[in-house]
Amino acid sequence: MTDKYSMSVNDNVEYAKRMIVDSIYREARVEGINVTFPETQQVVDGSMVSGLSYEDTTKIINLKHSWYFILDSLEYPFDLRYIRHINACVESNLIQNAGVVRRIMVRISGADWQPPIPTIPGIEAEMERIRSFECHTERALELMLSIMRGQHFEDGNKRTAQLLANHELIQNGCGVLSIPEKVLAEFSRLLAGFYETGERDEIKDFLHAECISGYTRIGAIAPEEAQRQREEDRKAVEDFLRKKR
Repeated sequence: MTDKYSMSVNDNVEYAKRMIVDSIYREARVEGINVTFPETQQVVDGSMVSGLSYEDTTKIINLKHSWYFILDSLEYPFDLRYIRHINACVESNLIQNAGVVRRIMVRISGADWQPPIPTIPGIEAEMERIRSFECHTERALELMLSIMRGQHFEDGNKRTAQLLANHELIQNGCGVLSIPEKVLAEFSRLLAGFYETGERDEIKDFLHAECISGYTRIGAIAPEEAQRQREEDRKAVEDFLRKKR
């Protein structure tokens, strides 16, 4: 696997900020929250949405805070402490054990496979395996899928996993990951198969092809050339307005 995009970290951060409401909306839809994009924008802006439950509203607010946190902490490498903290942000005011590694058996909706109770040494060994991938994008996808299938926490694993994948992508200028609504059914099908078998090649290829967006800047313009263009444009507009008067 190769990186799909090659951006500067600053470019990637600005791109992520422009896409943040869209990313939160898509994460909410993956979570099964019945919300529209305009309603998501309202919640992100601090307004209440009629008909949206307290739980769903809190999930969206927590996603907003979690997104801004990962953008403010890009220099921090992913480790168990960081993973636990992201889950604590995602599940704040929703469950008692937010950010605590799961100690109970859980079932995954739509799958027969039941993940074992995780252990700290087991998670740390898995993180070490993931760090061995040289491709940043593949490392991000492996991290995301590992957390989803491992169900490290009592709740919020998909949201936690997507945020951590984006942390890894953005800190390396590799774009932004989100699941477009038009491919959500296919993602759910592939995810169910991955839960059952642990085989990840098909879903990784799908995520790489369909769910990572960004851009690769073609060439670069020198600062002095950019300034020259701005000055010429300003002068042309001022000349036009002066003649019009």
